Amino acid sequence: MTGATNPPPLRTVHAAVAECADRAPHDLALVQGEERVDYRTLTAAARVLAGRLTAWGVRPGDIVPLLLPRGAQLIALQLGVLMSGAAYATLDPRWPASRIAAILDQLDDPVVVGRPGGEPLGVTRTLAPSPLSALADAGADSAAGLFAPVPADPEDLATVFFTSGSTGVPKGVLIPHRAVTRMFGPGGLDGFGPGHLTAQVAPGAWDMYAFELWGQLTTGGACVVVEENHLMPSRLRTLVAEQGVDTLWLTTSLFNLIVDEDPDAFEGLETLYVGGEKQSPRHVARFLERFPELPIWNGFGPAENCMLTAVHRMTPADDAAPAGIPVGRPVPNTAVVLLREDGSPAAPGERGEIVALGPGVARGYLNNETLTRERFPTLEIAGERQRALRTGDLGMLDEHGILHYHGRRDRQIKLSGNRIELGDIEAAAAAIPEIRACAAVARTDEGGTVDHVALVYTLADGAELAPRDVRKRLTTRLPAYAVPGRFEQLDDLPRRDNGKVDLQALERRPG
Repeated sequence: MTGATNPPPLRTVHAAVAECADRAPHDLALVQGEERVDYRTLTAAARVLAGRLTAWGVRPGDIVPLLLPRGAQLIALQLGVLMSGAAYATLDPRWPASRIAAILDQLDDPVVVGRPGGEPLGVTRTLAPSPLSALADAGADSAAGLFAPVPADPEDLATVFFTSGSTGVPKGVLIPHRAVTRMFGPGGLDGFGPGHLTAQVAPGAWDMYAFELWGQLTTGGACVVVEENHLMPSRLRTLVAEQGVDTLWLTTSLFNLIVDEDPDAFEGLETLYVGGEKQSPRHVARFLERFPELPIWNGFGPAENCMLTAVHRMTPADDAAPAGIPVGRPVPNTAVVLLREDGSPAAPGERGEIVALGPGVARGYLNNETLTRERFPTLEIAGERQRALRTGDLGMLDEHGILHYHGRRDRQIKLSGNRIELGDIEAAAAAIPEIRACAAVARTDEGGTVDHVALVYTLADGAELAPRDVRKRLTTRLPAYAVPGRFEQLDDLPRRDNGKVDLQALERRPG
């Protein structure tokens, strides 16, 4: 629920999981394939891994990059990192080596955990695949199982999410424990806690991974790890019917796909969260016609205000909203204000920048004090000085206090749930010697949802470079989700009177 008068307490992630293990040690925590893990086994395996990390040199306050595939072992390792007093940064082993290197360069000679085999570059310690029960049993027979978690505070760093950066260098968002646990538990969001089961599908490097995972494991619920990269309708049917999944998070584009291809796949769910992109009223209306009683929530928020900032239970009446489906009211332990350009509060019905307040606000950006001061200022709100997040999103509060989203102030977009800085794509393309000038533009469908990114470019005199070669080179510089879907070579880019590239003209181009 939102607007709770008694929101969940702020706790450390690993302490909350340990409480669940103490209360119900044999309750189900994780499922991956044939492996079923209870809370006792999960926490015992995590203690063994915490002891191993400490022996490898991990110390409280460190950031530990993890280059393992999603799964039960990665989850236990993340929990072990937290027990050691450190924070984890989950990186995707499939990312280009140059991107991983750019992230590791921002850290101070870290312990980097990956699979045996030497790939990707940068791994300093390896962890072979192993069932968590084997790790837990080994700990029971050795001192490794006696590891005592390092005392921690909800203000301490828990994880770092590396997001797209406009300079081409990924930005590390510093997330404390309080930001993760603030919306889960009594007085928190619906669909989490004992008896609830969520499908874990989100990439490990994304903040909504924490939503799916820690939302359940800090409250006594369970997660089913979906090993596929995308949740197709037939797989969803199986998860609900055979595994008992009742709570689900989907990106808007994936939700739309399932509504179009097999809406009955949602049968049996009890709570559905959808977000990461602008909602399609047409798809929401079709869903509500089929499942009028199934709660479906529009989830909104940047990684800098961890996971979600606001939610709205969608209804048929939302189709008539002039700005599209609202993003709703703040989640528990979160507040939202709208500010004009001069910093004064925007009146109801007036557009302003969405500013988030409360325990969900990140500590800032890794090694970037200038951007941290810009995006995380201390503001005087209602007579009280509070640390805030300036989201860069524009919104409006209606007369009922419902938040409506009106786009971005900058050139950041969401595509298939992934946040992409168009400047990041341009920086990567500009590094290709044959390209003289370029612009990345977002193309939207009829509902206003970003359909794909196009790279429009010109070549240096005498250069030859086919679109397929541009794509190939960008795959070595960008994660797969940020590689443009279309490539358009022009003789010249359109310009405005001030000489700047006319991005609106490029956005209007067919294709």
